[in-house]
Amino acid sequence: MKVYEAIAQALIAEGCLDMFGLMGDGNMWLWGSLVKHEGFKIISARHEAAAVSMADGYSRTTGKVGVAMVTCGPGLTQCGTTLMIAARNRSQMVLITGEIDPGAKNKTQSMDQKRFTEACAARFHTVTSIDNMAEEIAEAFYTARVHRVPVVLNLNMDLQDREFDWDFEYRPSTDFLPPRVMNPHPDVLAPVVEKLAAAKRPVIIAGKGAIASGAREEIIRLADRVGAILATSLQGKGYFAGEAWDVGIAGAFASEPSEQLLAEADFVLGVGAELGYYTTEGGLLFPGAEVARIDIKPMPEEIGVIPGLFVQGDARRSVAAISEALETRQVRSEGYRNAETRAILDAPAHKFDAPADGLDPRAVGHYIAYGLPENCLVTCGAGHFFSFPAMYTALPKGAEIQFSYQFGAVGQGLPLAIGTGAGNPGRPHIVIEGDGSMLFHIQELDTVTRFKQQMVLIVWNDGGYGAEVHKLVPKGFEMGQSHWDSPDFVAIAKAFGGDGVLLTKESDLPGAIQEGLRKGGLYLIDARVSPTTPSDPHGKVYYGIPSKAPLLRPVK
Repeated sequence: MKVYEAIAQALIAEGCLDMFGLMGDGNMWLWGSLVKHEGFKIISARHEAAAVSMADGYSRTTGKVGVAMVTCGPGLTQCGTTLMIAARNRSQMVLITGEIDPGAKNKTQSMDQKRFTEACAARFHTVTSIDNMAEEIAEAFYTARVHRVPVVLNLNMDLQDREFDWDFEYRPSTDFLPPRVMNPHPDVLAPVVEKLAAAKRPVIIAGKGAIASGAREEIIRLADRVGAILATSLQGKGYFAGEAWDVGIAGAFASEPSEQLLAEADFVLGVGAELGYYTTEGGLLFPGAEVARIDIKPMPEEIGVIPGLFVQGDARRSVAAISEALETRQVRSEGYRNAETRAILDAPAHKFDAPADGLDPRAVGHYIAYGLPENCLVTCGAGHFFSFPAMYTALPKGAEIQFSYQFGAVGQGLPLAIGTGAGNPGRPHIVIEGDGSMLFHIQELDTVTRFKQQMVLIVWNDGGYGAEVHKLVPKGFEMGQSHWDSPDFVAIAKAFGGDGVLLTKESDLPGAIQEGLRKGGLYLIDARVSPTTPSDPHGKVYYGIPSKAPLLRPVK
């Protein structure tokens, strides 16, 4: 048996039956060994960075370790941005890469792969010898699982091709996982209980941790007891959809009534939500509030933009324990739940004037909601455009949305979506990406069609880099510096084997989405929106226009 065959056995033992990659000299023998295993599937990307982004998306929506595989040297350096994004998202990921032997005479693709990996905020693990191989592979997966960080598993090409002349015994990292901290001690919860008991205007903000633990009903029960309004981080969008006291996303993407109410809060409890820069608008959103966080991970590494109490524990169990403590003390409060709050939440939405130079992006965001089926998966890229679906698209029951905004990098939505789709086969999948971002990884449309994924892809097409447009224009620059004539995205989709339609009016969007879902495969909707209409966050910061975004409620 060859060493690469033993490594393949180790990866299968770690549960790696779904993988993403791009073949090269540094991984082709291992690749060939893996595909011989029953049930193993690898999605071959057209770019190494896209393969890593796919593994990231897979991890985000499945809770499993996402695994990608690329070749040595330039194969690894292509992945710098996507590794950094995965690190910022705290994704569980292992990136397997080959390495030129240090003694090789041909060093064309040789480099210091450890230094590069660490510069991308990932961990570096290398297989040093045949004798240590089993333990070192397990350590890499253990690190990814326990520390929730991308790990580069470095495989020397000369070592991979050696003979392995004895039985290979491998214990996967799952055999060694420590128990999670689930139930915080009552003494740790006591300060949070006291603050909630005394709060007059409490807010509970749920994030990814709350979703992962299934904390929704416990949070609602606690909010009912203390009279809290309910909100989410961006990644938790739609979690409380349908609840009467839901105010939607907190922070930079908050609606007009939400901003008004959140600014008056006197206590904010983040449940599985880090309450970072955007969720708190740089720490300015809750000027008179004390803050507490509940998270499964240990204490934050830094104080952050808004300091406060911290409880380590499972979100659902911790919230349940707080409710029980308040019930024991017979605490029940009206809190925020009064006629004045109700009047703010029920106020009529602002009426916007339609732009004359393209589809109204606010209306496009609004109409997306009418095409989304229950329990669908939505993947959204990042850029100026993603504020519109964040602030104007209501999600139906059971829907889940993933945003690729980590590290502030555009161009990641399409490959991330291939990974989220691969992790959720059979689930209706709608993807939203900007036109400039699409052109970063347009080649991955071929990956969608080659692997017969279902994807309704809405291209939010303002013919340029919208964020730059709305930063240049207020400074007196011409928007043409970041603007262009749009390519025919529908024709491109058809050239790759898909189908699509050019959207001519906003109200046609629900029907187009439903048509794409009916047809299956790749279906691209080219939505040519007004390039001069700023998003609410950009309008506020760069044009001094107050946000008028409506409070979202599920569509009927």
